[in-house]
Amino acid sequence: MPGCVHVSHMSALDSKKDASNSPVVTWKIPHVRVGVGTLVFKRDKDGKHLVLIGKRKGSHGEGKYALPGGHLELGESWGACGSRELEEETNIRIESKSWRIAFVSNDVMPKDRKHYITIFLQVLLPDENPQEAKNMEPNKCEKWEWRLFQDLKDTLKPDSLFIPLKHLVFHSDFVPMQTSTKNGAHMVFSG
Repeated sequence: MPGCVHVSHMSALDSKKDASNSPVVTWKIPHVRVGVGTLVFKRDKDGKHLVLIGKRKGSHGEGKYALPGGHLELGESWGACGSRELEEETNIRIESKSWRIAFVSNDVMPKDRKHYITIFLQVLLPDENPQEAKNMEPNKCEKWEWRLFQDLKDTLKPDSLFIPLKHLVFHSDFVPMQTSTKNGAHMVFSG
């Protein structure tokens, strides 16, 4: 079942036996972390959605394409986290109330001994005030580039994407800047 974690997947982690000889799995970080990924869109001259992506350096997922984003801090709203991380990494400024919820993924990374819930937020940069991305953390990202969102699925291999982005692109029905879900519910982030 997609999204489920089976003990067999976790057996690559530090495994021990308890008094009853049952396997006990231990994690270096014994909790689930919350990440926020920012889908920053702008329109090209034909009105198609371009998304900002970069190639990770110096952390888990190194060499994989990923979105700007990072860890949700204690007491921080999702929008504030998205705005903070985006500005720290790219110098693009977005008001926290401008974000809309796009997708949520469950990202278990046994090889890296990590488990994340990733909240994807999306925003469309206004045509009249375009902001260009600057690589503010060259030790963490090779460079930022704008790519057609559809090209992520059509031209990149799944293994070239950081696991949360891979789940969004290849295992969801996400459509840029669309707010309704399969069941018709609207998910709009307002603060």
